[in-house]
Amino acid sequence: MVAGLGADIVPGSQHIHKHRPRRGVCRAGRRGRSGLTAAGFMLGEAILGAGALAFFMVVCYTSLVFSRLGATKTREQGIMSDFLVHYVEMIKALPFSSIGAGAPVNPLFNGSEGLPAITIPASGSATALNTAAYLTFHPDLLWVTNYNPQLCVTYTTNFVNAAAHDIHLAAQASWDPPVGRGTRLAMQFDLVRTKDL
Repeated sequence: MVAGLGADIVPGSQHIHKHRPRRGVCRAGRRGRSGLTAAGFMLGEAILGAGALAFFMVVCYTSLVFSRLGATKTREQGIMSDFLVHYVEMIKALPFSSIGAGAPVNPLFNGSEGLPAITIPASGSATALNTAAYLTFHPDLLWVTNYNPQLCVTYTTNFVNAAAHDIHLAAQASWDPPVGRGTRLAMQFDLVRTKDL
């Protein structure tokens, strides 16, 4: 037998046994005009695959955006929480008679000799936190300066027998959301300061 000729030659004989070539069959089950076929995708299959890929990419991009927004919001909440703890603890350490509008939260931040002035604002008034004084008082506020952070302090004094007994102080920090949509984010710390005995 001679390979590649499509026939068997028997030695010592003049007879040639011919074989018909086998027709190729493609994976899709179709035959070409010459009997040889090639595998491939149809238009519908290609469109379906492209649509699935596009949907997968949109889902991945959306999840990445929401993950980034969540991380940013968590970081901002941590920064504002640390600031409020720092601010309220300063007021807590003041003498009872020194808690009031315009009083510094600490002698180190009374505004003298070039030091920043960090005072207790008037009750119910908003104070911007993206100033040089507050950035010196709490440097981490630099991360939220673009979100218009503000501080609002409200306090009431309770009297017993016509004498001041305790002060209820609520310090609320607010700032814009990361994407600038929706209501402002806020966090509040409360303090009850009783008159020194």
